[in-house]
Amino acid sequence: MEQGSSGILAPRPLLGYSAMLGNTVLIPIMAVAIKFLTNAEFSTIQILGWRSSLVLLVLLPFLLIPKFRQALRAADLKAHMIHATFSIGAMACFYYALRTLPIVTVTSINFTTPTIAMVLASLFYNEQVSGRGWLALGMGFLGALFILNPSFDGIELDMIVVVIGSFLAALTNLAVRRMPARSSNFAVIFYLSCTGMVFFGLPGLADFRLPAGNQWVWLLVLGAVALGVHSFIIIAYRFASSMLIGALDYLRIVWALGFGYFIFQETLSLLDITGILLICTSGLVSVTSGGKAHLKSTGT
Repeated sequence: MEQGSSGILAPRPLLGYSAMLGNTVLIPIMAVAIKFLTNAEFSTIQILGWRSSLVLLVLLPFLLIPKFRQALRAADLKAHMIHATFSIGAMACFYYALRTLPIVTVTSINFTTPTIAMVLASLFYNEQVSGRGWLALGMGFLGALFILNPSFDGIELDMIVVVIGSFLAALTNLAVRRMPARSSNFAVIFYLSCTGMVFFGLPGLADFRLPAGNQWVWLLVLGAVALGVHSFIIIAYRFASSMLIGALDYLRIVWALGFGYFIFQETLSLLDITGILLICTSGLVSVTSGGKAHLKSTGT
């Protein structure tokens, strides 16, 4: 692997941008699979357990090849532990919220991630936040408030969970961006899947159930798409500018709207639409402000 002077992989922008474009379609497809499995009364733990198991089953045969075993030995285990911890937390939040919330709602709140990442990078890495960055933060916060629609009855738990997931996703993408080059893409996905098995697969055994009928189809779709999403997001953020990647990711809202409306008849209120527009504008302002802190998330 080609490395820069800092030990981080050298840029390959076309590869990174292509990977992100693929993700704009794959992530909403994954949300559709999660919703169908939820309607089949699979719990969040069961869905995540199956997802981790299926991805790991695909990866295990690669260990018969020496270079993949070497990749695991050469990897920075501390960096993988940090990345996997944040990632499985974000996944749990988004999978849980998709049980009841429209796909486009979860997607749009997830778009607060680049602004959150910008602020976190400022705190942790002393990266400067421009005036446009603070404007993006304010717009994103206001947009989230429109969607959350707080009242005297309080905010729905699932809405709070999505916000927490966006925060964890920002930490995940900061971890990916600073992953040492000696930690290969295979190692990132493998260690993440192993961590998912520990936190979701093993607890899921207490309430284990085999899928029936077309439930197998949606589980296989979920596993295949999850593997693709993880691969693409790692490629995108390790090889291309986070500014354009973040801008491209907003195409995901089109697929989220389409799938939600035509498959699940999900509709939006005027407050929802206003909040989504504010958050998308906020994110675009954030990612076009420049700087390494402007990261996006998949919530996968």
